[in-house]
Amino acid sequence: MFRSWKFLFLLVSAIFVLGGCGKSIDQKAEDGIAAARDIFEQDGKNATEEIEGVALYKPVGFTIEDASDPQNIIFSNKDETFILFINPNEEKDSHLFHDLLKSQEKIEVIKEETFSDKGYFGFASVLKSGDGKVELVTSVGGVKMTTITKEKNIENYMASMMEIVRSVKQPD
Repeated sequence: MFRSWKFLFLLVSAIFVLGGCGKSIDQKAEDGIAAARDIFEQDGKNATEEIEGVALYKPVGFTIEDASDPQNIIFSNKDETFILFINPNEEKDSHLFHDLLKSQEKIEVIKEETFSDKGYFGFASVLKSGDGKVELVTSVGGVKMTTITKEKNIENYMASMMEIVRSVKQPD
């Protein structure tokens, strides 16, 4: 009898300890923003795809959907959907997408950071979306990418999204 109680106590204790070792949503968001910042500060990756004159980098595992056009390119990775918005009228230092995000009253920002480098303006945001999900937003100038995903994907997806956004080259 004593052995079974001891085993049960150790099992419950281990579950609490291991559960406490996981990263909090704030730490995941911090790590994702840091990954996006690091990629923003690098030169954009070389283009691997072109959609009607728009050259961009497509990370391994991502596919471009047929419904895409030069202003709205839809990516998928596993069962996740990512939307790349390109405003050809905005410059690389445009704050338009950031200003639009900040003007929304009903969003809950978990973590956000803006970046400036070599004449480029960008930002990365992690927004609460409900049901254990978050909305990720990365942007450089007039190019923005968004997705809604599980909290565990924040860091990997923020990095991939910033790689894509930072790589976009539009026709002159």
